[in-house]
Amino acid sequence: MAPTTPDLSARYTLLTLSVISSSNISNRTKSLIEHVKSTPADNKPAIVALHAKAAVANKLISIVEIAKRDLKEGGRKIYQYNALGSELIELKPATKDAANDDAVSDEEPAFEKIEQKTTVRNVPTMTTYLSLVPVKELKDAYGEQIG
Repeated sequence: MAPTTPDLSARYTLLTLSVISSSNISNRTKSLIEHVKSTPADNKPAIVALHAKAAVANKLISIVEIAKRDLKEGGRKIYQYNALGSELIELKPATKDAANDDAVSDEEPAFEKIEQKTTVRNVPTMTTYLSLVPVKELKDAYGEQIG
């Protein structure tokens, strides 16, 4: 389950980006910077939320640090909020190879087949919010880092 985010849609333009193992760092960084710098027609400040599972949190951190470095070059202050949470995922049992089935006679199986159950795991997640303006709702929920 992703962390419970305060409702930001009324006062801010929120872009949520997922980071997975196949995510391209430069594409995510470019999207993040473009959105944060943009001023939508409704003049709501822009916020970007990057979300990743623990296995790829290092990629999320790389994207955030590269974006912060680029945004700081323009003399801007960057407000960062980090949220840790967890997400339930289902792990399906591994499928058997067809080669193993050939070794056993069809007349009498060597072992009785057992129904394999899916397991549910709680996986840690990280969500990082970046904005060029302070966000009181996020500061109250997660604390604030100013860069």
